This record gives sequence, structure tokens and C-alpha cells, in this order.
Amino acid sequence: MKEIITTFITIFFAEIADKTQFAVISFAANSKQPFNIWLGATLAFCITNLLGIVFGCVLCNFFKPDVMKYISGAVFIIIGIWTLISK
Repeated sequence: MKEIITTFITIFFAEIADKTQFAVISFAANSKQPFNIWLGATLAFCITNLLGIVFGCVLCNFFKPDVMKYISGAVFIIIGIWTLISK
């Protein structure tokens, strides 16, 4: 249960007001069928998270969890720097 609560809180606050949410707002504003927008966004989020979970489980066979935290953090920083530089 601890993993569920921790994951929910982390993802919930990380996703508030991010670019994906703004895209969903835009789609919903232009649609007469908000359920379809919700369903598409939910399925996409579920699939991308499933890929992340599978990838994380595979990588944990090669790296210890502490090392994975550093790798994840480094990748996040690199993508952020790349995003800033490419604009």
C-alpha cells in the first residue's frame, strides 16, 4: 500500500500543470466528447507508465536501486539541458 500512495502522490503532483495536461485541456476545449479525450489521455498515460515500469524492472537486473536513482536523475537533468539548449 505504501508504494501505491507514494507513487500516486509523486505522479499526481509531478503532472499538475505540465505540458501534457495543457494538451489535454486544449483537446477538451475543442471537443464535444470529453469522455473520449479522457479515455485517450488515460490510455496513453497508462501505456507510457507501463513502458517505464517494464524498462525499470529490466534495468534493475543490471543495476542496484541506488544506482538507478542516480541514473534516472542524470537522464532527467540531461534531457532538461538538452531541451534548454535546443530552443
